[in-house]
Parts: sequence; structure tokens; C-alpha cells
Amino acid sequence: MLRKKNHLIAIVTVLLISGFVVTTLANYYVVRETVRKQIAENELPLTSDNVYSEIQRDLLSSVFISSLMSTDTFVRDWLIQGERNSDQITNYLNEIQQKYNTFTSFLVSEQTGVYYHSSGPLKTVSPEEPRDKWYYRVRKMKTDYEINIDPDLGNKDAMTIFVNYRIYDYDGNFIGVTGVGLTISAVKKLIERYKLQYGREIFFLNMKGRLMLHGREFSDHENSLLDMNDMAPLVTKALKVRDGAFTMDGGWGPILYNVRYIPEFDWILVVGQSESGALRQIHNAVAVNLFIYAFVTIIVLILVNLAISYYQTGLSELIQFCINILYKIRQLSIVAP
Repeated sequence: MLRKKNHLIAIVTVLLISGFVVTTLANYYVVRETVRKQIAENELPLTSDNVYSEIQRDLLSSVFISSLMSTDTFVRDWLIQGERNSDQITNYLNEIQQKYNTFTSFLVSEQTGVYYHSSGPLKTVSPEEPRDKWYYRVRKMKTDYEINIDPDLGNKDAMTIFVNYRIYDYDGNFIGVTGVGLTISAVKKLIERYKLQYGREIFFLNMKGRLMLHGREFSDHENSLLDMNDMAPLVTKALKVRDGAFTMDGGWGPILYNVRYIPEFDWILVVGQSESGALRQIHNAVAVNLFIYAFVTIIVLILVNLAISYYQTGLSELIQFCINILYKIRQLSIVAP
């Protein structure tokens, strides 16, 4: 009897635990796929849109301003006529900076090589100077402008996004470069906010894999992420996909990425989020559910044990009653004549 009781309790225990575990795992995998789909199809693209809108608002206006400066007849005439009065171009650049609230404004003459700033002439560019490589790169460009990040000589080497626009004379000859710069602090604050609030990593790459804009997770000294062993597969994948989503192994679990090509700047915006961070609350919920299931299982087993004990007690009393009746009947049968 005791063996049957223990066997029945063991069967009930296995059924309860199996049911709870299967139900919990099924719910977990369904929720995990839902969360993964939500991140990949909604949250990361929305973050990408917000960051893109922020940088587009600042950079596109700067591109437009630089375009106006490069075609301004005053600027072109002043360069063609020999740059006779530097105060005139200094006042012009200062007015541009004040009116459009840019971080800096500049002009470099192809004829003299002088770098004019809104605060006045700063230097003469030289091909031997590493800091002046940008000018000789722009001089060889086939496109009208580029967007580049460099330290600003006129603002204590603060990292600045420059829009470098080529200037042509009325015959189409190259005569200089002009443009404006804006501080990257606003975009960096936006990137850091998403990093702190949502655990998302955000950075911009050019088509050569060079890191253009980023948060604190990267050093300002880093240049090409393709040279970093741990980042090269990600960058290669992002440059290949350009627009879309993909998943990479992050060591502690999958990392979901959304990449977006920005044709205005020829950059790629990369937004990534670890799946483990998003599932942390779900893991906590699963742990709580398992604790509740364990508690329920113990209560059920106690009740089953009591029911079986009660049933066995009643059954024993019934059997004993029947035996007594049979015994009395037997006695009556024996004493009868």
C-alpha cells in the first residue's frame, strides 16, 4: 500500500513539474521572439530615424550654407581680385557664423594658400603639414563638397564636423575651399542618451570603414574600425548590408543591428542593441514564475498526500468493517443446529 502511495505521488510530481516547465519554456520562447522582432523591426529603426533626423537637421543646413558661400559673388570676386583686404573676408565669415549660428566658418585660397577664419587669417596651408591634408584632398575631389571631422584650429582644436565646399571662378576653375563647421557635442549627447537609457551603441562609418561619429565606447584616437580584430566583422557586414538589419554574436548573446545608408554624407549609421539586455526583465519574470510553480507544486503534493492518506484510512476502516461482518456471519453459521 505504501509503495503504491509513493508511486502515485511520484507520478503526480513528474506531471506537475513537466507541465510547469513546458509551459514556462513555451511562453519564454514566444516572448523572446516577440521582443526580438520588436527590437529589430521597430525600436532600432526608430532610433536610427531619430539620430538621422538630428544630424540631418544640423548637417544639411550646414551644407546649404556652405553651398551659398561657395557661389557668393563677393567671395569669388574677392579671391579673383587678389585678396586685397583680409578684413573684408574676415567680416564676411564672422557674419556667416553669427547669422547662422555655426561653430566656425572658414575660407582657404588656392592662389595664396592662406587659411581665413572668422577671427582673421590663421595660417598658410602646406602639403607637408599633416593637418592640412584635408585641403589637398578636397582640391583633388570630383564632387563639390565633403563632410569631414577634424580638430578646429580656430577653436582650440575642438573636434568639429566640417563641410568643405569647393569654390570655382566664373570659368569653372578651382580657386579655393570654403565652408562652415559645427560642434559634434549635440549629436554625441544624443548618442550617449540612447546608450544610457536603452543600452544601444550608435556610431557612423564612412564607406572605407572609418569611424566618423561615436559615443564614449570608442576612443577619439581610433580611425578605421576595419583594423580592429573585434570590430572588423561587424564593420564588414555593415558596409555590405548598408540598409537593413542583421544579427551578430556578442559573446554574451546575440546583438541586433540596424544599419542605414545616408546618401547626403556617404556615411552608414549603425545602431545596435544586445538581446540579453532587453530580455533581462523576461528572465526575472521566468525566475518568479518558477518560484511560484515550485510553491504550487509543493502545496499540491501535500494535498495529494493528505487525500491519499485519508482515502487509505477510510478504505482500511471499510475493509475492517466488512471482515467483522463476515466473521459474525461465520460465527452464526457455526452455532446454528
